[in-house]
Amino acid sequence: MARAPLIGITGSQAQLPSGITQVSVKESYVTAVRQAGGIPVILAPRELTPVIDETLEHLDGVLLTGGKDVDPRHYGEPVWNETVQLEPERDALELPLVRAAFERDRPLLAICRGCQVLNVALGGSLWQDLPSQQPEALGHYQQAPRDAVTHDVLIVPGSQLAVVLDRFSREPLPANTFHHQAVRDVAPALAVSAQAVDGTIEAIEAPARRFFLGVQWHPEELLARPAHRRLFEAFVAAAARR
Repeated sequence: MARAPLIGITGSQAQLPSGITQVSVKESYVTAVRQAGGIPVILAPRELTPVIDETLEHLDGVLLTGGKDVDPRHYGEPVWNETVQLEPERDALELPLVRAAFERDRPLLAICRGCQVLNVALGGSLWQDLPSQQPEALGHYQQAPRDAVTHDVLIVPGSQLAVVLDRFSREPLPANTFHHQAVRDVAPALAVSAQAVDGTIEAIEAPARRFFLGVQWHPEELLARPAHRRLFEAFVAAAARR
């Protein structure tokens, strides 16, 4: 029998009061991968470049998770203000991982921070702080529970995302929102596949790859809704075909 696909999930690290460094991911990411038929493998933040070939040789797909902010030096800017909180150890893991997965056409799903990492890794830039740089935009950090939907996402017809969502792409897609940054200049290899009603980019994709997709919302918190569950089902299915 063919084994279930191995999905590498990027983790975060934190210093505990005891002084121990802990690497973790939210359970909702693990649950989403398992429910879709994949085997989750947690990737610890570290400099990945020396072992990137070996790492990807063992993985059938890559899931980039949410978190803090990408260091703006990676797209040629200084830090905008005090709201920008960096995770350099995650940048060291995720930026080369995205580039290598892109070169190898390894299926990739990028969520929230992950969507931003995807764009920066391939040559794009970000709005560092939407409330101060785009004050006329919608509120993109909801106070409602994580499994509540608070604004609509408009899917670009004919996009890879539209194909994945099928009938759910024909109407505005209700989503949750927990971000203060967003894609600004889209990387040359990527295309916009969804926007909010205020024009904020909500999803990007690589049209030349089998499954290479970033979304700004958190579908792992919306698994009770079929449209969002389909993202993980399609991602794991693409990884299984690897």
